[in-house]
Amino acid sequence: MSNYSYQEIVEEGIEVCASCGSANINFNKNNQDQNKPIEHCFNCDYAEGIATCMPNDLHFYQEAKETLNKLQEV
Repeated sequence: MSNYSYQEIVEEGIEVCASCGSANINFNKNNQDQNKPIEHCFNCDYAEGIATCMPNDLHFYQEAKETLNKLQEV
C-alpha cells in the first residue's frame, strides 16, 4: 500500500473490519446504528477496529466492494 497517495486511499479504499475483512461495518451503513461503535462489524459482531482495503487486494477488495454496493442500495 506504500504506493498509494492519501487521496487515493480516501477515494479508492474501502473501510473493512480489522477482524474478518468484511465491509459490513457500521461506518459503511447509510443509517448507522447509534448504539454501536463506528467500527462494529455486523458479520462477526465484534468491534476490533477498521482497516482500509485497497484495489491491489485481489480477494477482499472485490468482496468489500460488492458488500459496500449492497449497503448503499438500502
